[in-house]
Amino acid sequence: MTSLPSSDTRSPLRESLGEWRIGLVAWRLLVLQTAHPVVAAGMARYSTYRAHPWRRIEHTVDSGARLFSAGPEERRLEVARLARTHRRIHGTDDAGRPYTAEDPEVRAWVMVTLYEAITAMHELSGERLEPAELDVLYSEFREVCQALDIPGEVLPPTAADVPAYMERNIRDVLEYGDQVRYLLFGILREAPAPAGSDGSGPRGHCCASWRPGP
Repeated sequence: MTSLPSSDTRSPLRESLGEWRIGLVAWRLLVLQTAHPVVAAGMARYSTYRAHPWRRIEHTVDSGARLFSAGPEERRLEVARLARTHRRIHGTDDAGRPYTAEDPEVRAWVMVTLYEAITAMHELSGERLEPAELDVLYSEFREVCQALDIPGEVLPPTAADVPAYMERNIRDVLEYGDQVRYLLFGILREAPAPAGSDGSGPRGHCCASWRPGP
């Protein structure tokens, strides 16, 4: 298993994830991930995001911090925790299709959407990354995927192949179902206010957790 970049080395991936601007594309990222029928099926049966959306987001941010900003041992433990979680997420969706969160292609999709969100963040901010910069970023990203035991053959081979991969999955795989509809139209109406939004609770925890290392 390849080690993820240590916190004392420069990491374009970690630095990008530590920017506040990543929040501006986060909802787009969630919709793209959730539109995959396997992800949607797993969320419908196993996720607590409807009952506890802010806690679910906080846990996701904390997981990302352990993967991208923590030391090797904490990262190893988080990879093992995610593997245990994925093993229990399986079943049959409402259309009668079997699904499992251990499907390598599904795991690849979830991760590639994260990489694509980073490139979208830069592009939409008027700071489009040059091909050489994308190559460096994607090389680091593939090392992360290898550490997560995602087979290289299910990932786009190069950064230049990512746009076609995204387009193909959007066209041929993604579905507009109940979970996507809820993310787009329901969750912000129904979700309770996040803790601390009235000044009575801790603030800034999620953002602080996502900061890159020194």
